Amino acid sequence: MILKKIVLKNYRNYSEQEFFFNDKFNFIYGNNGHGKTNILEAVSYAAFGKSFLGSAESDCVKFGEDEFFIESGFENDLENKDKIVVSYNLSTKTKSIHKNKEKVSAFSSEIFGRFPIVFLSPKSLNITQGNPSERRKFFDILISQSSRLYLDYLKELAKILKQKNALLKNYTVHRKYSDSEFRNLINSYNEKLIDVSSNIIFKRLNFLTEFESFFKRSFSMLNVQDHEASISYFSEALGETDPEGKNPDLNFVRKKTEESIYSKTGEEIKRAVSLAGPHRDDYIFKLQKNETENNSPFELKNFASQGEHKTFLVALKLSEYDYLKDKKFTSPVLLLDDVLSELDESRVSSIISHLKDYGQIFLTTTDKSYSENLKEFYTPKEISVFEIELGKLLN
Repeated sequence: MILKKIVLKNYRNYSEQEFFFNDKFNFIYGNNGHGKTNILEAVSYAAFGKSFLGSAESDCVKFGEDEFFIESGFENDLENKDKIVVSYNLSTKTKSIHKNKEKVSAFSSEIFGRFPIVFLSPKSLNITQGNPSERRKFFDILISQSSRLYLDYLKELAKILKQKNALLKNYTVHRKYSDSEFRNLINSYNEKLIDVSSNIIFKRLNFLTEFESFFKRSFSMLNVQDHEASISYFSEALGETDPEGKNPDLNFVRKKTEESIYSKTGEEIKRAVSLAGPHRDDYIFKLQKNETENNSPFELKNFASQGEHKTFLVALKLSEYDYLKDKKFTSPVLLLDDVLSELDESRVSSIISHLKDYGQIFLTTTDKSYSENLKEFYTPKEISVFEIELGKLLN
């Protein structure tokens, strides 16, 4: 998949700017705050329908204007072209998405996953350093891009949890139901929750089994011979899974999920909120230092250094790229937002030396000198350089 061009109108600090991109490497440099990251964020709107930074649409409208437009032109491996237009009106607070001039009514089913992208930015460290919701979000987006069924499960889970939480609040806080009415309703919701939850957990476990080989290859590529890395899955229903072990079958997952959900009913009534299900699970990132006196695995979020976090994250993102390429039969667009400055020189050299193995790449940085390193691996025709200053393209 190649992003051929993008047009920004009243987006962030851009009044109107058109970019034509290289099929290989796009090197974007300039001072902080001048609009480099805004370009990558605009690309994420075409792929995800939202900002990869988590920004609200209202924050993306240029100051003093009422509406932004982002027009993106993609071309796939068969040279089929798609034009995606995303706009947001500040007055009406409405977002509109068109694909090839046809209005998109359901983004998740019509576009999501069609234009795979992988992005890495300093904010991505929330995946390894943040709370469990950041890790669930990362893997949910990744799995959903390759499995529409999984995305449907997530949407059904959100719907059931919303209904169940409303029921718990109405019973515990507002006393709208008798005990017998409540029991009948909560059991009905729990049965639905057990079904969708067990399928989500089962899909996550099987995904990790597949993902492990991609991750280990990416981690070793970063020349981290003194460490081994692993990812396991934790749920209250099953505990922590062994990443090297055999996954349980769906019937076993369902049985344990049922036990977990019903065991929490009393506490859920007291707190008026759902407390059991895959929306509370976590992915456990671990490192193991080789050839040390104490070489037992340790959890990344509690004991790793900043450098270890960054290395693990880069490996995770490169694995995401390889996994999507394998499942989607096309190369994702790789967005690297100011990541080289976050790594030491040996890691930078290692990453740059491997970038040639990837498809279309966008790299933002404040340091123009990195472009010289690229010339060792790319021909002049394969690199386009964009200098950004105050929301304008200078070259």
